[in-house]
Amino acid sequence: MKKIGKALLWLISNIEEIISATAIAIMLTSIFTNVMLRYIFRSPTAWADELALICMAYVTFVGGAAAYKRNLHFGIDILVDRLPDKGKHIMRAMMTFVFIFLFAFMTYLGYDLTVNAKKVMNYSGWSYKIMDASLPLGFLSMTIYSIRYFIMSIFKPEEFDKRYDNVYDDGDAEETEEGGVEV
Repeated sequence: MKKIGKALLWLISNIEEIISATAIAIMLTSIFTNVMLRYIFRSPTAWADELALICMAYVTFVGGAAAYKRNLHFGIDILVDRLPDKGKHIMRAMMTFVFIFLFAFMTYLGYDLTVNAKKVMNYSGWSYKIMDASLPLGFLSMTIYSIRYFIMSIFKPEEFDKRYDNVYDDGDAEETEEGGVEV
């Protein structure tokens, strides 16, 4: 029973990465298959490009949520870096609070777009709702993580601040003779 619980927890913790990796695999497979069919058999499939487009939307929005979860988005924090530690913490917590509303609004807009989609894709006849659903899914995930990180900034400030440690290379790394990097 413990193994099932651990597996389920791992699945939930990595759901964005699983969805994104699956979408990339499907996208690459469909494109590769279509190229082979086009150049070897002279008979491409019309729906492969549409499937790749759908997968690209999931990679973009759900993958963006995975990057946000791991604090991998680029940021220009030249002003924040000049603040004292307490100021950095407050500024990052305020930004996270703003992100809650921004991501929630984008979730709402994405949901509205998905629900009201009426177009279908030219060749496959699939509804645009399949592709549009990636937008609210990704932003809902980012909203949930923003709420989690904001609560963390209040109740576990050390853990919140640790998210920003060692995220960017600050130029202290030197290349070794073996070709590796030493900090």
